[in-house]
Amino acid sequence: MSFSRQVGRSAIWAIVGQGTTAVMSLINFAVVGRFVSPNEYGSFLLAMMVLTGTQWLAMNAYKEPVVQAKELTNSLINSVFTFSVMVGAVLCAVMLGVALYLERGGETPGVGMCIVVLALKLLIDTAMSVPNALRVRQLDFRFLARVSIMANVASTVVNVSLLFLGFGMLSLVISQLVTSLLSAVALLYTGKQRYALRWHRADLLLLKGYSPHVIMWQLMEALGQTVDRFFIASRLTLADLGLYGFGKRLNDVIIEVLVGATSNVSLPAFSQMQDDRQRLQAAFLKAVRLVTMMVLPLIAALWVTADDFVPLLFGPKWEQAVPVYRWFLLLGIIQTIGILQGGLLRSMWKPGVWTRYQVMQVVANIIVLSMVAGQSIEVIAAAIVIRAYVLWGWVVYQVCKALHMKFRFYALQLLRPVSLALLSAAAGYAVRHYVVMDWNLLLRLIAGGLVVVATFITLVMLLYRTAADELLSIVKNVISRTKAS
Repeated sequence: MSFSRQVGRSAIWAIVGQGTTAVMSLINFAVVGRFVSPNEYGSFLLAMMVLTGTQWLAMNAYKEPVVQAKELTNSLINSVFTFSVMVGAVLCAVMLGVALYLERGGETPGVGMCIVVLALKLLIDTAMSVPNALRVRQLDFRFLARVSIMANVASTVVNVSLLFLGFGMLSLVISQLVTSLLSAVALLYTGKQRYALRWHRADLLLLKGYSPHVIMWQLMEALGQTVDRFFIASRLTLADLGLYGFGKRLNDVIIEVLVGATSNVSLPAFSQMQDDRQRLQAAFLKAVRLVTMMVLPLIAALWVTADDFVPLLFGPKWEQAVPVYRWFLLLGIIQTIGILQGGLLRSMWKPGVWTRYQVMQVVANIIVLSMVAGQSIEVIAAAIVIRAYVLWGWVVYQVCKALHMKFRFYALQLLRPVSLALLSAAAGYAVRHYVVMDWNLLLRLIAGGLVVVATFITLVMLLYRTAADELLSIVKNVISRTKAS
């Protein structure tokens, strides 16, 4: 199989896996919204802050160097695997210590037990860094998609069952542990590689040039993800934290999970082309066109219909989270493209550039949040999104510099799909508020979403035919390959 066909097939399976994850997460979220109060969800977010504040020392720090390595030996694989297990054990012990401290304090009941469960999840996820990396390196996204589907379906069943039994926020963390356990079993017992807990110091040189950068930008990402929650938890109430976290997480579920499929494929795919600048530029721009074509109309439709689908799916108690959710949907526009840009820079062995960007984001976040501390959660969300757009221009400049591409040319590539999405959103908003406002809630939701999608498709066919033809060509190839197999 040619490399391009392998990448295309891998992308399809990655999207299937991530799409299933998105559906399961949405089902989970809908059930959680019905059974958990904003105050309880705020307590759950406190536990997740401890996990986020610890796992930056793991995650991709031992996965991406294995994906990027030109050659791998059994000795090197076992060395990195052993090192990741040791790191996971240390981090697990740290989280257990935090859980014990919080339980003794007694001010946050139930949070300590949640942290204990998340500590076990962190140990498993860190230990699976190398087995997962080997599958990604082989572009075996068909296997990863199947594992993801299996694990997420089982996790959803466990979560919903425990919620009905009255486990509350503890059901959320137990279901996450189930996902990690099932994925670990599949990774360890279905591959040809056999792992041993032994290591040689020389093998760990693979990590020396890359992992510190990954750890640094993961630290910055962790700070970026938690600093806003910290300000809200310290200045406002747990209910405010729950509403804010709900709006932000809902965006993550629908946008980041879907775009994450592209991220999983882009790093190994771009890495294979890092020595061919012209080919890499063409592949990157094509990826940007296709991803924006698929995701931007979804963002526009969700923004227009948020007033309808949030209370319909999650209950009226979450209506106050809609303004926050809409702000983070606007952030989803640059998240869509930013994930590809991050994969490109890392594939070209420019992790330092991405690290500097993460540092800039954290510093700017702290400054902005200090200015709006104590304000409403909507004001805080707006400040974070505006800050993100201001800093994003620096990454665009770095991408243009890395690909020897003119800034104006790249900007025009982005401007067209974004403009079409904005026009589609305007059409859907007008219909929703001035034509079908008095309709039944469900009918109003369907009408608003259909208008946005139909308007976007029409505008693309009229004004952006090149991207439409590329997308149709991929769909036809997928159908033909499916029939052939």
